[in-house]
Amino acid sequence: MTSRLAGIDPALYVITDTALCARTGRSVAETVAAAVRGGAGIVQVRDKAINDAAFYELSVAVLKAVKEASGGRRVPVVLNDRVEVAARLLAKGLEVHVHVGQDDMPPDQVRERLGPKPLIGLSITNQTELLATRAHPCVDLLGIGPVFATATKPDAARPLGARRLAELVGQTDIPAVAIGGIDVARAGELHTTGVVGICVVSAICQAADPEASARALYQAFKAGGT
Repeated sequence: MTSRLAGIDPALYVITDTALCARTGRSVAETVAAAVRGGAGIVQVRDKAINDAAFYELSVAVLKAVKEASGGRRVPVVLNDRVEVAARLLAKGLEVHVHVGQDDMPPDQVRERLGPKPLIGLSITNQTELLATRAHPCVDLLGIGPVFATATKPDAARPLGARRLAELVGQTDIPAVAIGGIDVARAGELHTTGVVGICVVSAICQAADPEASARALYQAFKAGGT
């Protein structure tokens, strides 16, 4: 991994889903805290249904939850797409980072807006998008997928599968995490693909016990299915 990711354990990267959390009777912050206690090393705040003001408040709650649950570990909080919310939080002295998709603000513009400190993540679904990252040297982490079929993103591209994932990871020097349809049974299979971690949504947000689920996912990935 690059020095930009020093001190971060990206093996388990959790992405929030407000609706899924609510169905279990938990808030996003409560779910995140449990996941971090179980080993999550990166948390992304994602909610396409709310405005920037509400997203700001959600992000503050997640930042607080992560700080309290991390036990002193460096666990980055990443905002999905909301560059202006990130700018407001950074101006308040809070540490946040940003992940963007192919249709969001380009990574170089995110870097120009937010400055040198925040990490920038980028979603990749195919080789063309992967090769295009060469024009964006500011990208710190790739999210590649969907690896398997997923219900949490109805407009997701066709699943890559573990073999194709490994081929794409082998074509870049940027650290990458896998996303899409990953559960405990599949986590170990991805250990040998070259990714530094796995991204999950429903496996944590709708889990009966997010802490136990996080621990199981983390251990399965690290063990490589052994």
